[in-house]
Amino acid sequence: MLEFLNISHKYDRKMILNDFSMKLEAGEVVSLLGPSGCGKTTLLKLASGIEKLQNGEIKLNDEIVSSFNFHLNSDKRQIGYVFQDCALFPHLTVIENIFFGIKKNHLEKSSKKIQNLMDEIDISNLAYNYPHELSGGQQQQVALVRAMASDPKIIFLDEPYSNLDSRLKEKIRDQMLHILREHKISALLVTHDPEEAMFMSDKIGVLNNGCIEQFGSPIDLYLRPKSAFIAEFFGEINILEGIVKDCSVSTVLGTFNCSQRFNNKKVKIVVRDEAIKLFSANKINLNTKDKTNFIKSSYYGFVMEARLLAGSSLVHLSLKVDESNFHIHARIPGLNFFKVDEKVIVETDPTQIFIFEQ
Repeated sequence: MLEFLNISHKYDRKMILNDFSMKLEAGEVVSLLGPSGCGKTTLLKLASGIEKLQNGEIKLNDEIVSSFNFHLNSDKRQIGYVFQDCALFPHLTVIENIFFGIKKNHLEKSSKKIQNLMDEIDISNLAYNYPHELSGGQQQQVALVRAMASDPKIIFLDEPYSNLDSRLKEKIRDQMLHILREHKISALLVTHDPEEAMFMSDKIGVLNNGCIEQFGSPIDLYLRPKSAFIAEFFGEINILEGIVKDCSVSTVLGTFNCSQRFNNKKVKIVVRDEAIKLFSANKINLNTKDKTNFIKSSYYGFVMEARLLAGSSLVHLSLKVDESNFHIHARIPGLNFFKVDEKVIVETDPTQIFIFEQ
């Protein structure tokens, strides 16, 4: 469907994309995830024809649309684009914005589709309003309908929810995903929000220093990260260090098994906050029998503080080892019932521990 082949691109002398390659299949929703300035939006601009390609090739349905010596104009690529700021024309009404750019001989064909889309997302009553009379969510809905109005082969979404509050963001992205699926439209989404990428995407490409660090399904990236950089993107983490001896590494949280290839090497151990389980050391626990093969720390933790988050609590722990204090975070479901300075038993789920060579 859409293929990037060995893309390299500079601004002045700064390399933004470096030998980047990725393929999006027909009907897929793919997210580009990464920190600010890593080249995500640049890729959308190159793929849409807003900017000319310096090195490499971009193919749409197996046809070259950009290369170092060829550039197909944006209006001939059959793409839709939803910008971060919506980019609606302030002097045009909603309906005029949506129909803007549709060729006269396609007006009749497009009208029914546009009306159905407007009815589906409940903005038909806003047809003659101007952009300044709309909420942020309504502007984003209009931008989506406009992007779909001309039957694009693919839609590019450039951080479309970044200016919305959390509740509205959930509603709009759910609506947007439903419409993309219903109409079997491919989409390439740019975001820096991992939760958004996991919710929307069939596949995710994580960019780092202008290259793809890892590309795969959301569950692959979450459960099988190839680097600490990837692991850190998909949840809060604790980072420990150690030296591997006989296929295991000892840490304040316990001794973890690892690959033989790490033997005698210094490694970085990444432990997700939600991998850590806490039990009060001062209360009788009838479920202390380890049925899940959790790894128990040799040291007690002491609760420093706890904060209630949406649906979970973040607990700050101090683990005292000789003269050193190790600061560890644990995310536990629901409300926190631990008191400050309470002594706790600390266990770790080995399936959420990742070890990388330093």
